[in-house]
Amino acid sequence: MDSPNARSTVGSSASKIEYVEIQTIGEDAPAAAPEGESSERLLRRYCHKVDRRILLYAIVLCVLNQGDRSSIGVAKVAGLEHDLGMAKTDFNVATTLFTVGYLSIEPFSNFVLKRVGASRLLPTLGVLWGTVCALQGVINTKAQLYAMRILLGMAECGFTSGILLILSFFYPKRQLTTRVGFFYLSSPLANVLSGPLASAMSQIRHHSIKRWQWVFLLEGVVTVVVSLFGYFVLQDHPEKCRFLSAEEKEFIVEYKRREGSLGGSQQLTLREAGRVLGDWQLWVMLFATFATCEACGALSVFAPEVINELGFTSAQAQAMSALPSVCGCISILCAGRIVRACGSHWLAGCLVLGTALVGSVVMVATVSVPARIIGLCLLGTGGFAGLGILPGWNITAYSRTVADSAVAAAMTVFYGSSAGFVSSNVFLNSDAPRFAIGHTVTIAITAAGILACVATRISMGRRNGQRTKGEFHFAY
Repeated sequence: MDSPNARSTVGSSASKIEYVEIQTIGEDAPAAAPEGESSERLLRRYCHKVDRRILLYAIVLCVLNQGDRSSIGVAKVAGLEHDLGMAKTDFNVATTLFTVGYLSIEPFSNFVLKRVGASRLLPTLGVLWGTVCALQGVINTKAQLYAMRILLGMAECGFTSGILLILSFFYPKRQLTTRVGFFYLSSPLANVLSGPLASAMSQIRHHSIKRWQWVFLLEGVVTVVVSLFGYFVLQDHPEKCRFLSAEEKEFIVEYKRREGSLGGSQQLTLREAGRVLGDWQLWVMLFATFATCEACGALSVFAPEVINELGFTSAQAQAMSALPSVCGCISILCAGRIVRACGSHWLAGCLVLGTALVGSVVMVATVSVPARIIGLCLLGTGGFAGLGILPGWNITAYSRTVADSAVAAAMTVFYGSSAGFVSSNVFLNSDAPRFAIGHTVTIAITAAGILACVATRISMGRRNGQRTKGEFHFAY
């Protein structure tokens, strides 16, 4: 399921043009493998070892991350608003404040990670946000909820971009897009698991602990316990990785040097970061990620409410909210095949964003229960498939230096998370059950995301032409 080969030559077919942007001299020369073992075989063995340790743990922790942040949607259906005296747009304010906290220091998170180290910083963040999530279960007023949502956002800040950064350190370019897609599988997987599990937790009866409080308390405690294992599992970069042999370390460092992507031991400077931020093409690519994240955010937080408004009970809505995310899980697993079938990331991006757009059109056009369930499934399929394709495209296209990887990872998460400002404020209780405003906004944003994919394709084609003439000197 790896992405298409990144070694195409200048002047190849249009479907391969974007991969030339990350080609560097010497990429076709494989790194030397130990005697008696082929380079490709050693590369597969190395990637499988990293998959089983770092990637698998990152997915598990990110499932908890996504579940903790979206549990407020389940808590709402379980009586959160009534018990805290919330009315009108109070719930929208609470979800927006999470995004405020999350984005407050996100642009600087990877600078902190480079200084502290992923093996120490990322598990600490998990312990912090798990603690804050659990504390949401003991609040009594909406003001306390607002404060907790800001703190939860700040505690989670830096986790996703940090994982994306260390994945770019460990994986070669042609494996990176697929692994980033697998990592983002955690988002729909969290919805699949958290919906039924939270529904079960919210049914716990206790004389002093309300149903929605159980959701926050239990999810927070589980997150703290799992995060503690991160101090022993996560590694900073291949050169310092404890579970790699000396031969594997030497091989991957040489392999990444030959393909033109530097390892995680390199320094990160503000000057280099500023150079990457000055590239307008990155910002256009990021908007496509913004579009797919807005679609996913609308689904993650408001699917239980939308389904509840279709006439289902609270418990049924919580359980059925997993259905669109099941479609999302399947689509992310197929993301690599979608890219290969389309022959390019930009065309695959257009396809999946178009699917999400159709889902939103269905949601606006009708209040028919079967049709709206199909619309939610289309929204989940397209939105989450975009998570499996577009962030990986950003990271792969900008992976030549540590500054490229750090900025692309941080801004991919920053841009994607800022979509929460939109999804948190366009699905209003007063607009139920059609939620026409929210879905119309999603239609407009996904349409603009499709245009961003097309614009990126045109830009990459022009840059390739300039490189052919020797006029373009950037390495992307």
